[in-house]
Amino acid sequence: MTKEKIERSEAILRKKRNTRKGLQKRNQILIFLNSNTNYFFTTSEIMDGTGTNYASVVYHLRNMHDEDIVEKTTINRRVKWKITGLGQQTIKRWLENNS
Repeated sequence: MTKEKIERSEAILRKKRNTRKGLQKRNQILIFLNSNTNYFFTTSEIMDGTGTNYASVVYHLRNMHDEDIVEKTTINRRVKWKITGLGQQTIKRWLENNS
C-alpha cells in the first residue's frame, strides 16, 4: 500500500505541527475564502462551504489568523473571516502548482 502524497501548500503553519489532514482542511478553507476576496464569511458559511465540522473550522481559522493568513472582524456580534493578501498569494501559488 503506497502512501498518499501530501498536498503541500503555503498553508503550512510555522507555529503549529502540520499534519496531512490539517493541510487538507486549511487548503479547503483558503480555497473557499479565496472564492470571494471582498466578502467576510461567517464561520457557519465556511463550515457549509467546505463540508468541515464547526470545531475544525474554528481551530484552523484561529491558527491561520495567528500567522496573518486570514483576518477576522466582528460585525453585529458575529465573528467574520476574510482571506488576507498573504493568504491569497499562498493559495494562488498552490493552485498554480497543482492544476
